[in-house]
Amino acid sequence: MWLYLAGLSLGLLGVMDLMVNIVAVRILGFNLVELGVLNAAWTIAVIPSLRHANALSNAGLTRRPVILGLTSLTVFIVLLYDTVVARNITLVYPAYMLHAVAYSYIKTGCQTAVLESYRSSSWSYYSRRLSQFAVLSQGVGLLAVSRVWSGLFQAWNYLALSLAILLVNASLMMLIPQPSLRFERILTRIEQYLKKGLTRIHGYLTVSSLDYADGDKLNMIVDRFLGEGVSIPVLALALVSFRVGNEYLFTPLPYVFIYYMGLRTPDVIALYGLGMILGFVIMLVMPSNVASKGALTLSVLAKIAGVVSIVVWRPALMASSSLLALIYVSNIVIDTTLYTIYIQATSGSNVGLYSMVAEASSLFGTLTSGLVMVALGLNTTLLVLVALNLAPLLLVGENW
Repeated sequence: MWLYLAGLSLGLLGVMDLMVNIVAVRILGFNLVELGVLNAAWTIAVIPSLRHANALSNAGLTRRPVILGLTSLTVFIVLLYDTVVARNITLVYPAYMLHAVAYSYIKTGCQTAVLESYRSSSWSYYSRRLSQFAVLSQGVGLLAVSRVWSGLFQAWNYLALSLAILLVNASLMMLIPQPSLRFERILTRIEQYLKKGLTRIHGYLTVSSLDYADGDKLNMIVDRFLGEGVSIPVLALALVSFRVGNEYLFTPLPYVFIYYMGLRTPDVIALYGLGMILGFVIMLVMPSNVASKGALTLSVLAKIAGVVSIVVWRPALMASSSLLALIYVSNIVIDTTLYTIYIQATSGSNVGLYSMVAEASSLFGTLTSGLVMVALGLNTTLLVLVALNLAPLLLVGENW
C-alpha cells in the first residue's frame, strides 16, 4: 500500500512541477533564459536538501524525510497560489525552491524505504514499480488539471487540489515503513565486500601460478578477476551527460510547445499527461529486468529518435504525446539502469549522493539551456542533444 502512495505522491509532485513552469511561461511571461534561471533555482534548492536527506537515508530513516517534505510542500502550495493571484514574479522563485525541497525529502524517503524494506535482489523490481506508478499518477493528474485549467486557481478549486495533495502525503507519512534495524543494506554491503575480497584473492592465486604466461593472457586474467564493472567516476560522467541532456530538452520544452508550436495551455498540459499515460502502458509490457545493456541501448536510441522527431517534425497533439511517451519510458529505463548500477556498486549506501550528482548536473543544464538554444538555435541544439544522449551508452556500455 505504501509503495502506491509513494508513487502517487511523486506523481503529484511532478504535476505541480509542470504547473509552475506553465505558470512562468504563460501567466508570468518568462522567456527561455528566465525559464532556465527559474529551473536553476529549483536545482540550487535541491542540492543541499538532498545532502541532508542523504544523511537521514544513511541512518535508515524513512518517515522523517517525508515529514520534512510535507512541511515544505504545504508552504509551496500557499506561495504558488499567491504567485498566480498577485502575478508576482518574485514569489515564484521561493515557491519553486520549496517544491524542490519537498521533492528531495519525499523522493529520498521513498527510495530509502525500498532499500530497507525489500531484499537486495528485488531493489530493481520495486524501484521500477515506484517509477511506473509515479508516471501513471502524474499522467492522470495532468489530464485532470488540463480539464479545469481555466478555473484551477479559483480559491475553492485550488483549495480542493491542495487538500488532496496534502492528504496523500500525510497518508504516506503514516504508512511508509520505518525499520528499526537496517538488516538488508548492511548484509548486502558485507556480501559485496566479501565477494570482492574473495575475487581478488582468487585472482592473485591464479596469476601467481602463471608467472610465465604470455602478457596478453595475463592481462586477460587480471581484467577478469580484478575488474569490478562500471567505476563510480565513469558512472558519474554518464549521469552528468544524461541529466544535462534532459535539461536541454525538458527545460525549454513548454516554451517550445506554447510559442513555437502555438498550442493552448490546456493542450500542452494534456499533451504531457497523455504522454505519461502512454508511457505507463508501454512500461507494463516491458520485460521485468530493464537494467541491462540491451535495454539501455534500445532506450538511448529510442529517446534520440523521439527528440529528433519532436524538434524536426513538430507533430500534432496525439503524435507529440506518443513521442513524449517514448522519451519518458526511455528516460526511466536509462535512469533506473544507472541507479541500479550505482546501488550495486555502493551496496545501497549514500542513496542521496546519486541524486546530488544528478541535480548538480541539472543545475548546469538548466542555467545554460536557454542560453544554448538562443545562441545556437533549435537545429544545432538538437545535435548537442543527440551527443549528450549517446554519451551514457558509450560510457556505461564500454565498462558494464
